[in-house]
Amino acid sequence: MNQRENESSIERYEWRNEDQLFGFVEYYVFGEICMITHTEVPPALAGQGYGSKVAAQAMEYVRNQGRQVVPICGFMVNYLRKHPQYLDLLTPESRRIFNIGNIE
Repeated sequence: MNQRENESSIERYEWRNEDQLFGFVEYYVFGEICMITHTEVPPALAGQGYGSKVAAQAMEYVRNQGRQVVPICGFMVNYLRKHPQYLDLLTPESRRIFNIGNIE
């Protein structure tokens, strides 16, 4: 069974199955803003879509928390450019600065 955890004490969202870590997203929370700083999967799982899966799960976690996202992590910026279903989670400033979505 897959487990998705929010390890808030270390500001990290993890995707794991029992003892195996599939990936994580590191973040900082400032009020209603979630600043995503890093996304990582184990080297043995790289290139198999695990980064995208953990990114999607982290975005759903942010959505459920009622927060907005500022993506500092390059992987997450590129992921969000390809997944418009999460545009509503981005602050207008983030969309403009990182050129995500069509914002003037």
